[in-house]
Amino acid sequence: MVGQDLLMLDKLTIESFEPHVGTSFWLHADNRKIELRLTRVAQVMESQAARLSRTPFSLHFLAPVLLPQQIYRLTHEAFAEPLDIFLVPITRNANGFSHEAVFT
Repeated sequence: MVGQDLLMLDKLTIESFEPHVGTSFWLHADNRKIELRLTRVAQVMESQAARLSRTPFSLHFLAPVLLPQQIYRLTHEAFAEPLDIFLVPITRNANGFSHEAVFT
């Protein structure tokens, strides 16, 4: 199953997420359902030396709680399968905590 998850993540592109900016992804943890709102999708600078199969991009999520840096299983109605995404907390503001995921 893990192998299939990785193959699915490898096929996702910036275009896979752009239509979903402003929508909710859901994290199920410790008998809680936590909303992560996708606030931004951005292209990441690519090294001239890198030969990547897709354009690198990042996702920015806003959460009501601070999530430690780790892999989280997120669901969204547009994706048939849950997505195991590595999230890193980056900032706190009046609306919650921003987290970033980078795809290379």
